[in-house]
Amino acid sequence: MEHHHDHHHEQGPARAAAGQKSALSLSATSIRDYIPLIVVFSFIGLSSSIYVALLGNTELNWLNAIMGFFFLYFALFKFLDLPGFVEGYHEYDLLARRAKWYGWVYPFIEVTLALLYLLGIVSIGLYVVTIVVTVINIWGVAVKLARREKFMCACLGTILKVPLTTVTIIEYGLMGLMAVYMMGDVLIT
Repeated sequence: MEHHHDHHHEQGPARAAAGQKSALSLSATSIRDYIPLIVVFSFIGLSSSIYVALLGNTELNWLNAIMGFFFLYFALFKFLDLPGFVEGYHEYDLLARRAKWYGWVYPFIEVTLALLYLLGIVSIGLYVVTIVVTVINIWGVAVKLARREKFMCACLGTILKVPLTTVTIIEYGLMGLMAVYMMGDVLIT
């Protein structure tokens, strides 16, 4: 009979604490740690290209496609182990730490955002919610990184293991900036 152990739980507290100091250095991670993320972003790029080919090569279609597929794919991986995602997300998201229900609701928020973007909805409310969600994510990750704590990002659920690093801040930062840009475009016209 095989026993599967979660790497996070294999280490004793002393070993885990000792590993935290160097966890965020470049030597502690390798490109292999990011292969799941690279694959997901490749699918986002491919899906977005198909979406734009079908609906027309416009800036709005590209933005809607990238935003929509980003939220869709990231949500789908969370649903593969929703209880595991909730536990992992609770460890670093500032809102989920205070209100655990938010971890249960968050993947549904992502799916809703994905559908609204992919349906081509143009709405200040959509952009505001996206900005708020991305700022909350960035803030929680930044706090964890500032404390130099080693942790796996729950952004792709628990099935695909990706380290919590500044890459997480960059990906959510880009989504937030795209929403700000889209909102500005609506307000100007």
